[in-house]
Amino acid sequence: MRNIYVLLFVTLFFSSSTFAEGDVMLKKKTEHLKYVIHYGFIQGGKASLKLKTERYKGEEVQHLILSGRTTGVTNSLFGVKNIYESYIDKETLLPLKAIRDIKEGNYKRYNELVFDREKNKVYSKESGEHDVVKGVHDILSAFYYARVKLFNSDLVIGQNLKIDTYFSDEPFLLQFKFMGYETINSKLGKIRCYKFIPVVETGRIFKDKDDLKIWISADENKVPVRVQFDLFIGSLRCDLINFPHQVVDDSDF
Repeated sequence: MRNIYVLLFVTLFFSSSTFAEGDVMLKKKTEHLKYVIHYGFIQGGKASLKLKTERYKGEEVQHLILSGRTTGVTNSLFGVKNIYESYIDKETLLPLKAIRDIKEGNYKRYNELVFDREKNKVYSKESGEHDVVKGVHDILSAFYYARVKLFNSDLVIGQNLKIDTYFSDEPFLLQFKFMGYETINSKLGKIRCYKFIPVVETGRIFKDKDDLKIWISADENKVPVRVQFDLFIGSLRCDLINFPHQVVDDSDF
């Protein structure tokens, strides 16, 4: 179950686009999306995606915060509370710093990554200095980039999108396929969405390559509406429960 929840939160990065197009995105000061996680008919967790404008080393940056935790019976069994953060340059859309704070039962892991763009290196608090490819992303900033640069009406059904990332202290090629458009019946009504299927590894959690699906609203907001896992042990689903333009408090969800 630990791997399932980690993957769920990472997948939400994939659609962490709570922004509008171009300069409008850069002018937003704060935003907060909220989700519920269901395993079958049981509500098993909550997730939150925040956007803030902050200063990092004297420069104004976009600060993304993705958090998720188990609730109720699921929390008693697994006790998951994960937080991912990324500080992103507003001009290049590349990460300057990334944080991963994992708490899952007795398992805990905290790491910070600092990116050196001139030398194409990343400095990991856990493992030291590493060479990386030019323009590499952390996993959260990768989907920020995908939202701004890749998710648009020019997508062709069957098209594969690829982004070089550095995740869990190793290079990781993020890949996902555009499957077309689909209307989702959500708690917020019917929403027309882009449908994506990320490339996943079969055998451990997933039986088939299309067992992980993501739906992004096909409008100027391009928010993640639903993430669904079809697993060996059943279906796990994460659903949006508020629109991006709604004003919500900034407390933990």
